[in-house]
Amino acid sequence: MEFVRWGAVVVVSAVLGTVLLSGCNGDDDKVNTQAKTPDAASLDCDNPNIPMGEWKKRCEKGASPGNTKEPQETGKSGGSPSGSGKSSDKPQQNPAAKTGDTIAMQGDDGEKFDAVLVQLVDPGTPKDEYSGPDPGNRLVAIQWRITNTGATVVDETPTLRTKLVDAQGQIYEFAIGADHKGTEFPTSAQIPPGESRLGFVTYEVPKAAKIVKVEFEGGYDKPSGQWTVG
Repeated sequence: MEFVRWGAVVVVSAVLGTVLLSGCNGDDDKVNTQAKTPDAASLDCDNPNIPMGEWKKRCEKGASPGNTKEPQETGKSGGSPSGSGKSSDKPQQNPAAKTGDTIAMQGDDGEKFDAVLVQLVDPGTPKDEYSGPDPGNRLVAIQWRITNTGATVVDETPTLRTKLVDAQGQIYEFAIGADHKGTEFPTSAQIPPGESRLGFVTYEVPKAAKIVKVEFEGGYDKPSGQWTVG
């Protein structure tokens, strides 16, 4: 097991070397914990999250056929917000991102991509007899989907930019040589505009560790993404 892992260090050393000079690219003071907002035009008229401006344009009586039920103001039993003294156009804060949610990210040069924490497998299953954790540890695997939402090629991989955080604040990066049974996310991925890549990243943690957060490091001086998982 140890021989395999040290051998793997040689394989990935060239890739890791490209990020050592820049250190932690993401700004620790900038963390995005909110799920990406759905396109307002895709929301149904009876969806309570539809902005008032969009509702009036598509759903108000005479605007278009279909459901014309006016969205309720938060904290009210129903009816129109007119005369309440409060504007319902005030933007609502998105919920904290969790498993299955998308966070909009940016790379070092401002390239745009969406990161989705598709699923978290805990404990993970070693893909073979050489890929298991050390005694006293367990595997945790996360399936990531990265979608290029910009106009230039994105070279981003969660293998080098993500980490787990346990309830004590301890950080765990991807495990070298300990692999979950499943398709791995490549350590380098050239993703053309509009395309996506999907794969697992495996982490090794103590058996007693409780994982509560997952972080995806943003580009230089760009916000990092954070999902709550426990």
